Amino acid sequence: MELQDKKIKKLLHTLAHTVEHFEDLIKSIEDCGLNSGEYTKLKEKLKQENEKLKEKLK
Repeated sequence: MELQDKKIKKLLHTLAHTVEHFEDLIKSIEDCGLNSGEYTKLKEKLKQENEKLKEKLK
C-alpha cells in the first residue's frame, strides 16, 4: 500500500473515532445530569465536516 493511501486510511479511521468519542462524552455529561446540548451540536457539525472530507478523499 502506498504511503498516501495509508495516511488516508488512518485519517478515515481517526474521523470515525472522533465521532464515537464525542458520543461517549455526551453520554458521560448526561449521566452526570448536565446539559450536553452544545456538545451535541458540535458532534453534528463534526459529522458533517467528516462527511465532506470523506467525499474529497474518494
